[in-house]
Amino acid sequence: MKHFIAYILFMFTSVGAIAQVDVKGVVIDDKSKEPLTGASIIMKGADNTIKKFAISDKDGTFFMTVASVAGCRLEISMMGFEKKNITLDNTSFPITIKMTYGAVQLKEVKIKAERIREQGDTISYNVSSFARSQDRSISDVLKRMPGIDVSKSGKIQYQGEDINKFYIEGSDLLGGKYGIATNGISHDDVGAVEVMENHQPMQVLSGISFSNKAAINLKLKNKAKATWSFHGDAGGGWSWQPEGAVWDGELFAMCAMSKFQNITTLRTNNTGEDLTSSNTDFFANRRGTGLSNCVNIGLPGVPSLGSKRTLFNRSALVSANNLWKLSRGEFKANIDYSYNRVLANASNTTTYFLDEGNRIITENRDGTERDHSLCGKFIYELNQKTAFVNNTLQTNINWNDIKLSTAGSIPTAQSADLPDYYVNNSFKMIKKFNGKHLVTFESRNEWEALPQTLNIGLNGNTYRQHVGDHAFYTHESAAYAFALKGIAISLEGGIKGYWRLMDSELSELPQQLPGLTENVVNTNSFTVYAIPKLEYWIRRVNLTVNLPVSYAHYSFDKAMANRGEVYFSPSLSFNWKPNNRFTGAIRGNIGSSPMNLNLIHPGLVMTDYRTLKSGVENFYNLSSQKVSASFSYKHTRYGLFADGMVMHSWSHQPYTLSQQLYSDYVVYSYADADNDEKMFLAVGSLGKTLDFMRGSCNISGSFNRNESKLLSQQQHVQSVNSNWNVSGKVNGSPWRWLSLEYAIRYSQKRLKISNASTQWLSALTNELTLDFVPHPKWEWQISGEHYRNELTEGMFKNIAMLDTKLIFKASKLIELSASLTNMLNNKQYNYTTYSQLSSFESQRQLRGRQLLISITLRK
Repeated sequence: MKHFIAYILFMFTSVGAIAQVDVKGVVIDDKSKEPLTGASIIMKGADNTIKKFAISDKDGTFFMTVASVAGCRLEISMMGFEKKNITLDNTSFPITIKMTYGAVQLKEVKIKAERIREQGDTISYNVSSFARSQDRSISDVLKRMPGIDVSKSGKIQYQGEDINKFYIEGSDLLGGKYGIATNGISHDDVGAVEVMENHQPMQVLSGISFSNKAAINLKLKNKAKATWSFHGDAGGGWSWQPEGAVWDGELFAMCAMSKFQNITTLRTNNTGEDLTSSNTDFFANRRGTGLSNCVNIGLPGVPSLGSKRTLFNRSALVSANNLWKLSRGEFKANIDYSYNRVLANASNTTTYFLDEGNRIITENRDGTERDHSLCGKFIYELNQKTAFVNNTLQTNINWNDIKLSTAGSIPTAQSADLPDYYVNNSFKMIKKFNGKHLVTFESRNEWEALPQTLNIGLNGNTYRQHVGDHAFYTHESAAYAFALKGIAISLEGGIKGYWRLMDSELSELPQQLPGLTENVVNTNSFTVYAIPKLEYWIRRVNLTVNLPVSYAHYSFDKAMANRGEVYFSPSLSFNWKPNNRFTGAIRGNIGSSPMNLNLIHPGLVMTDYRTLKSGVENFYNLSSQKVSASFSYKHTRYGLFADGMVMHSWSHQPYTLSQQLYSDYVVYSYADADNDEKMFLAVGSLGKTLDFMRGSCNISGSFNRNESKLLSQQQHVQSVNSNWNVSGKVNGSPWRWLSLEYAIRYSQKRLKISNASTQWLSALTNELTLDFVPHPKWEWQISGEHYRNELTEGMFKNIAMLDTKLIFKASKLIELSASLTNMLNNKQYNYTTYSQLSSFESQRQLRGRQLLISITLRK
């Protein structure tokens, strides 16, 4: 009996064991074939009840045992991958489960990210909450973020102040040429834009030297890190003015790794898009050589309207930027080449305001300009809390030639060759000792050559002028600073040397024009200086006092007597930050400085076919005073940003610009006469997020008044130039299928000459863009611009421009579009501008109707 019972138990146990099923397998990434750790595997029965549960291990494998798999299924899920369901009927094990990348929708929990978040001195903007479907680059999104302003040139300001650094993942790859990044990086690759207030770029100065500037850092999404990102655009079409084929193309590549960063871009177009903003160094210091072109026959430009309306161009830009992070420091190499060929045609009327009666000159100008630019910058930098080292080698080579034909009062043909060669090496080292002592050494050496050739065909005669201009500048300095309990005292001392040789020769002058036609000028200077500086912190107040004093010796190789001068220019700044929301500042400075040494040349230089200019024959000192007050306020919780600034300056020059007309020719020179200039400026802005429509709005305004004296026909002229403007813009997505942007700007300007009563002239601009998304794959944009300019008192010129664009998003990687610009086919634009002694009325050609079909590829 016992044996029988044991036998029965054995049979039941064996049958149970035979009925058990081992469900096992491996979970892998369908794309990379790598195993996935932490995937959730749930087995559900036919009644949808959970029978078993497992998690994939480090090898991606899982294992579970059930009595039967009939009618069962597996649900596999993992963050970042699409959920997968597998029916187990007739399935053999082990099984390989391939997961596809995709978003996981959480139905049970709704998460709403803050649009703007504040943590200490860092403000973080959520890019996705400001982005629109029509955006192509992060620059489009930055323009909508309250507190951040992006000018037409591409320069970025935060709360009314220029930023002092632009980072990508904490690295300064591009320096001041950050337009390459803002115009190239897709907004879809950026998770957040961080604004770091009171940013001190050199860590060694943190807590010792105060900074009121902000920096911007782009925080990339994970998909854009540690990999190469590419996108390319290619478009072709037809233009009705100028008539012919048009093209627009771009290739952009970016890599952001822990030890290496690269941005390489190639752009070309003839559609009127100006590429110079992508190649402008917004952090560039003023060159110590101080040279500038004497010859100026530049093509006529158009205020107010954008380049896509007025620029007849063929442009190309190649930019390669690399950053390597070394064991100590980092090395950067930035190389850019650009080419621009620009055509321009204009009809102009210039009126010179004279006591004996106005002089009027008419011109029809038709010209071509070709410009080549090659720039290289190579930087080694070590930026640590105890030491800072930077060596920058920079070179800029420009080739520029212009041809301009003019009909009208004085028919003529002009051509100019204007190359520019520049080399600069700058070295800076700062060392901190015992946490409170700083020693700094700096060395800067620059060389520049600016040869200029002007050829003029006039009344059957040919005039040729050559100007040679060469300069070398050196600046060597050392400084010591001591910081203790909120007080920092520093003393900087150094020497500056400047050597310049300028020569010019004009073969002959028209008979109406008197004066010398040759210049040979040597201008040399040697300066010794000292700058005591005091910075004081108490709670949230910073007080900074600078007391620079210098002695300069000037020699002019017998052109005028050698001389020595002492200059003293103290400055004071007071910054108050009672809390993280409000900042106020007051700044002021007074002092004296030498005149622009490049003005020293007694002979005439022809700047264009009817304009000549001579310099000064004596040495002058200038004096100036300036005071300003500014504030900024932010409340990130409500998305509110405000800033304002008022500035008043006075300057005194013992020489005055003089204008003299000889028939149709204009000669500018300088005379011994006091000139007191005054300038008043007030600017302000207010920005606010509009969360109910996922948008933002901004209101800004400014007022500017300049007062100065000149000589015209040997008579003193007092000129007062005043202008003010107010503007507003709003953007948002009131519905899922519609987003909009609207901007309005109204301005007035007035020029008063010798108290003569003149009227204000106004200008009004409206811009509206509507973006319709009837289907996730389709998008239709329509935009319009309206300009209303007052040419003379009570006489207005109105012009409206209309564009449209249709976009088809074939996939995440491919996009097709067709755009039609200037649908109304406006071909001319009139405007009037004023200088101190003249008015300028112009009629310019506009780009006509233009059709462009494009394809965009992204990786």
